[in-house]
Amino acid sequence: ILDVFLELPFHPSVGQYVKGMGFRGDEIPISHKTRWEGPHDSFWIGNHKGGLHCELRGSDYHGPMLNLFHTDYPDSWYNHNEGHFSLKKSGDEIHASVHSGKRTLKADEEIAFEFSLLPTPVKKRNTYDHFTNRYYHNARNPWPTEEALDAGVKIINVHHGNTINPYINYPFIATREMKEFIDHWHNEGLKVKIYYTVREITNHTTEIWALRSLGDEILRGSEGSELPWYRGGGYPWLVEHFVNDYTRAWYHPFGDGFVDAAILTAPGDSRWYNYYVEGLSWLAKNIGIDGLYLDDVTYDRRILKRMRKVMVQENSGCIIDLHSCDPFSIGPANQYAEFFPYVDKLWFGEGFKYNEMSPDNWFVEVSGIPFGLMGDMLQDGGNRWLGMVYGMSVRMPWYTNGVYSDPRQVWKVWDDFGIADSEMVGYWEDHCPVRTSSPDVLATVYRKNDRALIALGNWSDEDLDVKLIIDWPALGLDRNKSMLFAPEIKDFQPERTFGIDESIPVKSKQGWLLYVEE
Repeated sequence: ILDVFLELPFHPSVGQYVKGMGFRGDEIPISHKTRWEGPHDSFWIGNHKGGLHCELRGSDYHGPMLNLFHTDYPDSWYNHNEGHFSLKKSGDEIHASVHSGKRTLKADEEIAFEFSLLPTPVKKRNTYDHFTNRYYHNARNPWPTEEALDAGVKIINVHHGNTINPYINYPFIATREMKEFIDHWHNEGLKVKIYYTVREITNHTTEIWALRSLGDEILRGSEGSELPWYRGGGYPWLVEHFVNDYTRAWYHPFGDGFVDAAILTAPGDSRWYNYYVEGLSWLAKNIGIDGLYLDDVTYDRRILKRMRKVMVQENSGCIIDLHSCDPFSIGPANQYAEFFPYVDKLWFGEGFKYNEMSPDNWFVEVSGIPFGLMGDMLQDGGNRWLGMVYGMSVRMPWYTNGVYSDPRQVWKVWDDFGIADSEMVGYWEDHCPVRTSSPDVLATVYRKNDRALIALGNWSDEDLDVKLIIDWPALGLDRNKSMLFAPEIKDFQPERTFGIDESIPVKSKQGWLLYVEE
């Protein structure tokens, strides 16, 4: 056989960006060809209007291909690295092709070429929910401060490694403390979600020896680990009791003699997933959790659908937000695309270098917008100017690399303007009513009946002076009666008024929030 291939044609109206197969949310090139490196097993092509995610299947593992969890490529598509992926612009179409390459078939040999397609966006973007349901995320002390409550925090994420949820991925020990915490904040009108996945489990798991007796079905052994330096060893309890054939994972000392020493679970399906799903149902019914904070998980969409169903059966208001570390997942918007119909929020910020990312990379990889979602920033506090072009702020008061995230000054502008009740029209929209005189300075408009808020962001490495190009009828305001006003925002911008035709100085990697009012 010379080749078996899958070809997907895209109209130029949606064939704008590509991610996966070595791309990170880039403009589609004229032509491209690559082998299966990476890991590569999926790709997405599209824009905010529409798109298609394609996952190539056939291996024994169907979850996201993280650096801890990825097995062999599907034999049919990979074909001993004879297969490849290609892109080509031809006339009025963009063609994405997956080729399996030349092979020899034996008599009666069968080969299955399996793939999955997901149209995007997967849901209608809910900006009202995004701008009103603000997160409090403090790993060591999940109790919100008065300052956070005054700033409008509505959802508490309870990380692991604290008195409410001490042991990673096993919230069944401090259940009294967790229920008291949740009951208290429910009475205050807040929702409470918890960290709980199955990628690794604590050595405090009650069923640990039953799981150990099942060989490598649930607990990962030492052979085949992508991170050989984690094979065996580690915390003395693991050395003394597990001895060998395990892969150590998260380690957290509590400072009072107690230690959480986790062990990696095995990739692929196992009976532990049934325990996990049933445990979620129990937590929603008996403890009152309002959903989950997922941190780089390894199960696939089938499990996520089951999780969503059992939680909603017990609590119709349950929500899920999904976090990923970029070096861990190597492009989370592609790895987790099949999760997007079932999650409410993205937090794809860890490991991202915001000041080095192009607008395309921001838009596709972290914002969530092309898929009908919204996201928050994380690493080093994000970039508050560029982030506002995508409606993104940080969570309060997450700490990274010496930076405490404090979005309160930006949140105050949101509230003063009433951003939750506005229409968000970004630079990616054909009908965005505000452009700038520079391709490096992009504008997003938050439009209301009687006023607008413009977010400007300068992606250039140089300071620039730009003029706004405003479609006044589309903006819905009278040019002759309007003014541009920048409110003072601490650590963001000084107070200033601009004329409609005045040049606006925009520093490199910074921007402005400008009111347009009559």
